Amino acid sequence: MSRQAAAPLVLGAAVFAAAMLGILLRPVGNLSSFWPANAILLGLVARHPRLATRSGWAAAAVAFVAADMITGSNWIKTGLLTTSNLAGVIVGSLLFGRLSREDRRLTRPASLLAVTSIAFIASVATSTIGAVANAIIFHKGAINGYFTWFATELVHYIVILPVILTFPNPRRLKAWFGRVTSRPPTLRSVAPLLSFLVCLAMVPLVGGPGALAFPVPALLWCAMSYGLAATTLLTFSFAVWTLVLVSTITDALTMQLTGSDLISLRLGVMLVALAPITVASVMASHDAALREARDARSAAEEAMAARTLLLATMAHELRSPLTAVVGFSSVMARQALGPVGNPKYLDYVQSIELAGSHLSELVTDLLDTAKVEAGKLDLTPGRTSSHDVVEQSLRLVRGLAIDADVRLRMVPGAWPDIHADQRAVKQILINLLSNAVKFSPRDGAVEISSEVEDGRLVIRVSDHGKGIPKEDLPRLGLPYEQGSDERSRRQGWGLGLSLSRELVEMHGGRLRLESEPGRGATAIFDLPLA
Repeated sequence: MSRQAAAPLVLGAAVFAAAMLGILLRPVGNLSSFWPANAILLGLVARHPRLATRSGWAAAAVAFVAADMITGSNWIKTGLLTTSNLAGVIVGSLLFGRLSREDRRLTRPASLLAVTSIAFIASVATSTIGAVANAIIFHKGAINGYFTWFATELVHYIVILPVILTFPNPRRLKAWFGRVTSRPPTLRSVAPLLSFLVCLAMVPLVGGPGALAFPVPALLWCAMSYGLAATTLLTFSFAVWTLVLVSTITDALTMQLTGSDLISLRLGVMLVALAPITVASVMASHDAALREARDARSAAEEAMAARTLLLATMAHELRSPLTAVVGFSSVMARQALGPVGNPKYLDYVQSIELAGSHLSELVTDLLDTAKVEAGKLDLTPGRTSSHDVVEQSLRLVRGLAIDADVRLRMVPGAWPDIHADQRAVKQILINLLSNAVKFSPRDGAVEISSEVEDGRLVIRVSDHGKGIPKEDLPRLGLPYEQGSDERSRRQGWGLGLSLSRELVEMHGGRLRLESEPGRGATAIFDLPLA
């Protein structure tokens, strides 16, 4: 027999077994205290929509009829009860068809609300027909029959549907069983379950209606400790224990329950069951979000590592030929080995030297940025003269300043020794001074000043150029980010400022920019004193 042909038979067998159980627990002259057949049928067709075929519904109907007829019901009673049972399940199945797979598996916090709403509507459909059946079969009022049937259906849907919807597939169940059997359980792992079992046992021992709430704290503990599927199973066991215990041995609880009391009890059990399932659903959603975040972070780190490796490799491979290009073009531009015959060629050589120098600086920034991102740029901090480092940096930038017709000025003041990596500080200063020169007008000035604040040396590099638009300030300092004006985009790739920010932060400081359009810009950073 094919799997497709066997599915309706399996569905019918499950419904028949559940219906027989419910009939055996049915008090004489009343509805069953525990009727799982409808919830099991709805859960199976909701989790496996391929079962909701004509043959599947026919097998379920035959199972309901067969269970009733075997236990001695007449055709009228059987027809009314079967119609009532199938009405709610069919309505619920149609509504489940509108839910996503994630909602049907209760993997989102809002999923339980959707499933509860479907259970409510399905219960209304069943109890509407059941009210008429209750009046005909048991000769009781239709209103009482409606609410009794509604409360019974709703509590069964709430406690059984989550079990079926979240039950792990055979592969996951086997993997879970393997993990459990591979290592002995600890007291911490079994403590929530033990407390729940103890609370269940206390219900008939203590007695009284308040005893029914004893297992609730333990259920919430289980919801926060175990997965969603385990929590739904424990909640199901609590509901079955409570409903069967109260309906069959009420003397153990010293309670005498009327029809309205039973309705109240069943609704109370339903509301209690919602709490741990809701907590477990939220925890499952939270865990899923954490897993996605970890996976995303891992993927991002791998991508960053690959990008960093590519940048480092490219920069390393480019540096050697660029050194030759800049060196030879410099020799030719200075005509060290004799005059260049054509003045036009001399102009070309000078352009080659200028472009090569710019590209060499970019390659150096790329390589250092890649090292910083990979965490492989090691600093060797020591006692360093801030005055000497600033003077050396000014000398290295002086050629660029002369070409741009910009004056460099070191403001007299406090220049104490610092505890820093001299090469890194020099690179920070060269990047900031170069930027200030590039964006200064001709005959402008760049000033570098300092002051001591809270045990750190605060250095300011200021220019008197156009300034930086307010909307650009938050972006500058990030890799490959530049100002929005055309001149900024021509000056580089935005790596120098990003690298300087990283180097400052490696010294425990912070680099920030201050500017007013039309009044220049100031880069401010701090370093630890020696």
